Amino acid sequence: MKLITTSMIVFSLFSGPASSSLTQADIDKIRLIVKEEVETAVARSESRTKEYLEASESRTKEYVSQEIAKVNTTLSEMDKRLTGEIRSLDKQLNNLFMLVLALVAFIAVVIGVPQIIVALQRKEVRAQDEKIEAQQKQIEALEKEMAIYRQERT
Repeated sequence: MKLITTSMIVFSLFSGPASSSLTQADIDKIRLIVKEEVETAVARSESRTKEYLEASESRTKEYVSQEIAKVNTTLSEMDKRLTGEIRSLDKQLNNLFMLVLALVAFIAVVIGVPQIIVALQRKEVRAQDEKIEAQQKQIEALEKEMAIYRQERT
């Protein structure tokens, strides 16, 4: 331990105080070196950024192209499905239209035929009533003639 202490004291005596000062030329040199380092770092950063942006743009274009292809495929599948559904709905609509026409025709027959029958029966009844009235008039006329003949005979 004494050796270390002694060595330190001896070395302390040999070392003198350091005194120095920077001149303007030294400061300019330091500025120039720092400026070159900064410019180099900026250039490297810009080149890396440019490379990254180009790679990113390429990946983005590829991704967008893939997504557009997926959307186009999905749209064509949906178009096929919708076309099939529209055809199915068209058939159903035609069937419903035919059913409605059949129901209208059935209702017309159910209501119309009895009405026609009733109208024909009324026409026949009127014709019979007219015949009966005509026959009653003939009977009355004949009865008057008979009454006249009876009176003439008496």
